[in-house]
Amino acid sequence: MVFLAIETSDPQGSLALFDAGGVREEEFFSEDMAHAREFAARIDGLLRRSGLTPRELRGISVSAGPGSYTGCRVGVTAAKTLGIALRIPVVAVSSLEVMAASAMESARVELADDEHPLDAFVPVLDGRRGFFYGALFRHGGGGQPIREAEDQVASLAELADVLEGPAWVLGAGADEFLRGLEASGGGRGYRRGLAEWDQPHAATLARLSLEPLAESSFDRETVHSLSPAYLRPSEPEIVLARKLAGEDR
Repeated sequence: MVFLAIETSDPQGSLALFDAGGVREEEFFSEDMAHAREFAARIDGLLRRSGLTPRELRGISVSAGPGSYTGCRVGVTAAKTLGIALRIPVVAVSSLEVMAASAMESARVELADDEHPLDAFVPVLDGRRGFFYGALFRHGGGGQPIREAEDQVASLAELADVLEGPAWVLGAGADEFLRGLEASGGGRGYRRGLAEWDQPHAATLARLSLEPLAESSFDRETVHSLSPAYLRPSEPEIVLARKLAGEDR
């Protein structure tokens, strides 16, 4: 059985073909936010190089967010469209979990000789206007992330209260998060992860979703009900809501 992993929550994004033996091939989009215009061509290329057609796919996994609003929407919409057209299951995974798992894979190699190893990982994204997306995971058996705090969006102080250190901090919002904590006199126990940990990978998404996909069957309503995990309204939605509220007064 061959599956497709779609990771577009990150501005660059990637795709991967995988099966029970692991990842066959991973491919990154050519540049940031190229998901929409390159999506069909990239999938077609992946399948052709493996000698496959879309009809031979047996399931799809997608990184549902939080992350880029446009990227999450493109990825989830594509996964649902393919899932319904091909009548195959679709599994959604948190992008923060994918980031943490990617970091854990790298950490085993890059930090094998670290004198002060940490097993906690805090992926953080900048939610703008003083908000951050974040979650907390610990390294579990077999390399699987063990979730200790749900994906959430909150202010710096609120998030720091929930995502307690010591832990590695990673993600596109990591530097801003750590600067804010330092300015407020907090942040003890947090360590900045390596820069290469900041980007989620479709190959990691594939590993996380292999078992759920293998155990799933197609259900149209389940696939149709999938939606991006934005956690908070987009900036245009916030602006529109304020305008409407002003008109109501």
